[in-house]
Amino acid sequence: MKKYFAVTIFFTSLLFNAQKGHCYDLDKVLKVEPTPLYEKHLNASKKFNIKILKDAKTVKKYREAGKLNAVNELGKGYRIQKLEYSKAVLTPKAKTALREIAKTFSSKTKGSTLTYTSLTRTLEDQCRLRKVNRNASSGLSSHNYGNAFDVSYVRFNDRLERNERLEKILEKVLKEFENAGKIYFIKEKIQSCYHVTVRT
Repeated sequence: MKKYFAVTIFFTSLLFNAQKGHCYDLDKVLKVEPTPLYEKHLNASKKFNIKILKDAKTVKKYREAGKLNAVNELGKGYRIQKLEYSKAVLTPKAKTALREIAKTFSSKTKGSTLTYTSLTRTLEDQCRLRKVNRNASSGLSSHNYGNAFDVSYVRFNDRLERNERLEKILEKVLKEFENAGKIYFIKEKIQSCYHVTVRT
């Protein structure tokens, strides 16, 4: 009988946490040490005066305060693919950077378009993503602060295929923005994208 009640309590607790949307353990997330390469991304993220975005409710609060802005699905030189594990909102400066990168790329390629694959990701989103992608971060990500986005290097002009010429131009554009002190970026080979964190 005691065993029955223990199991019942255990599953009731799991159900309660699921209903509350807490599929992550914040203490464990905070204890994960970032790599030296990624640490500068997180340090840049903390300068935007946005606390860790835990869930949709937190995102809504910052949107209402004007600190997170919606990003259009289509724009000059880009499109955002269907988002399942992130939200199409960014800080105003990150939104500007996203649009400037796409416009610069379009200009250098005479009209080609980029595909953004992920934008702002809450801890709740990240937890759901980890269930289908073990490579998703178990610690904090700059996505959790609303100032990061991923851009595919295998999808241009709405076509999923490698294009070395366009890939090189995209990397060159990102390096220009990084050298100007506007962003940091990392090439993620498993996800076939560049992870971009906006600095200023």
